[in-house]
Amino acid sequence: MTEQGDSSAAENSKQSGQSKTDFQLKIEARSPNGSAKARGIRKAGLIPAVAYEVGKEAIPFSLDERTFKQLASRALSSQVFTFDGAVGELAGRKALVKAVQRDGIKGDVLHVDFLLLEEGRSAAIIVPVVVSGTAPGVKRQGGVLATSCREVTVLATPESVPNEIIVDVSGLSLGDRIRTRDIELPEGVTLKSSPDQTVAIVLSSRASKTEESKAESADSAAA
Repeated sequence: MTEQGDSSAAENSKQSGQSKTDFQLKIEARSPNGSAKARGIRKAGLIPAVAYEVGKEAIPFSLDERTFKQLASRALSSQVFTFDGAVGELAGRKALVKAVQRDGIKGDVLHVDFLLLEEGRSAAIIVPVVVSGTAPGVKRQGGVLATSCREVTVLATPESVPNEIIVDVSGLSLGDRIRTRDIELPEGVTLKSSPDQTVAIVLSSRASKTEESKAESADSAAA
């Protein structure tokens, strides 16, 4: 790969955008334990849940099942939820979904675990990578666009976590590539994954299979 190819890709990646959507989640107080109480909560159309942070006791609460399902159907793995409700110290706190327990047969949500995020403090968060645009190297030069990075780990504060990172490939010619180090991240967000992972590369059609295999092997070694 030529330096010129990587350079033009880096310039192109500065046009990439980061998508961010805030989800408000209404919560209610509940008793901490008891399977019978949990069943009663679910019969009332609520889902039992807990929120925790390292070194502190988990805080139990419940949330509306219908609302959670609607939001969860649109949420990505990096989605930050803001709690709305007078439940101890949770009011206004931001959190990530860490685990969802479901019924093995019906698929109903039985319980949700949230990880609380501390305002102003960075946490390691996995963010999906979305490739956007049509590369000239594909459209006009007969190349093949290969992508091998579906997500990256970043360090971000609750207020700066992007739901996804959009990488624009509309400036890539044949032989150009975008690496993780080329992605321009929003303020307050830094890359934790290897900077040498290939996000997207335009290969010649004949070399696509061989080069894509090499790129994936290199990325695995760098990760």
